[in-house]
Amino acid sequence: MEGNSRMLERVATNLTNCDLEPIHIPGSIQPHGLMIVADAHGTVVGSAGCGAEAKRLRGNRLQDVLAIDLAGFSHQSLPQTGFSVLGQAEWNGRLHDVIAYRSGEYAVFELTEAEAGSQFGATFLARLESIGSRLSRSITLTDLANQTAKIFQEITGYGRVMVYRFIDDEAGVVIGESIADGSDSFMNHHFPGSDIPKQARALYLRNRVRVIADVNYTPVPIESYREDLSALDLSDSTLRSVSPVHIQYLKNMGVNASASMSIIKDGVLWGMVACHHHEPRVLSLATRLTCQTVASAVARQIKMREEGELNRERVRLRAQEDLIVNRLGTDENLRSFLGGAARDLTHLLRA
Repeated sequence: MEGNSRMLERVATNLTNCDLEPIHIPGSIQPHGLMIVADAHGTVVGSAGCGAEAKRLRGNRLQDVLAIDLAGFSHQSLPQTGFSVLGQAEWNGRLHDVIAYRSGEYAVFELTEAEAGSQFGATFLARLESIGSRLSRSITLTDLANQTAKIFQEITGYGRVMVYRFIDDEAGVVIGESIADGSDSFMNHHFPGSDIPKQARALYLRNRVRVIADVNYTPVPIESYREDLSALDLSDSTLRSVSPVHIQYLKNMGVNASASMSIIKDGVLWGMVACHHHEPRVLSLATRLTCQTVASAVARQIKMREEGELNRERVRLRAQEDLIVNRLGTDENLRSFLGGAARDLTHLLRA
């Protein structure tokens, strides 16, 4: 009986259980950044990854512990979803990018090490313009997908980049790919809908760039100073700790770092750009924001091509319809009509 009981427990842990995992409240973050949690009055009530500095944070005012201009900042000034970029601040002698987002009654601040020369200026804008031109020159959807994979590989430096499109029954297929490190190809491979649980898809709509810098990381728990923060909603977090199931999935694929960017068209998750690397790799805030901008540009290009294909199909159908309608009334019976219009009917229906 004991053996049967263990077997039943293993069977119960199936793929559908992933849909029930509360991935938005992991209670921990990835270690390539740090988190400070403040209440609506600006008092620090928790943190993660701050090390010895955590003692200095406990119970203090935010503006006294974070060296950044917070003039005019308030909990209410943060967007309902997504994050605000606050600028850069020194932390332990290093320059960090600082973002903030709202989580219930709390304001959450995340700091990640800044990339040298990552300020957005004329060079950055020129690069985006060049990327937009490359995307617009793609003729077919396949060309666009492959060009997208190449562009994201240049931006991120990941070894394998795939463009993944959702199809029927929430399944997905790889329609574009760029490989720079000899990784196996997944081009045209199909994946079941269970690979990406429902709650993960919902987060992909809300949080458009996700990075796992090192699949072998040890989660850093959120430390509560005054009240329990174990259920803090990290839906908008860039450092959110990832489901152990997904981590094992990546390990099974031989992946050591990953990133994914949502392609959202008309408010619907059309697909993703999935990036894999054989070594740990961190993406700076500047790179992540660039990826988000380019993913939006890709979505617009996809929409233009799909609308173009739809219009061409409408023209084709109308032309075939006219050919068939012109035959009506000239035949003595239905058999004669079908015999003469058979070729046009098959073209109309692509039969």
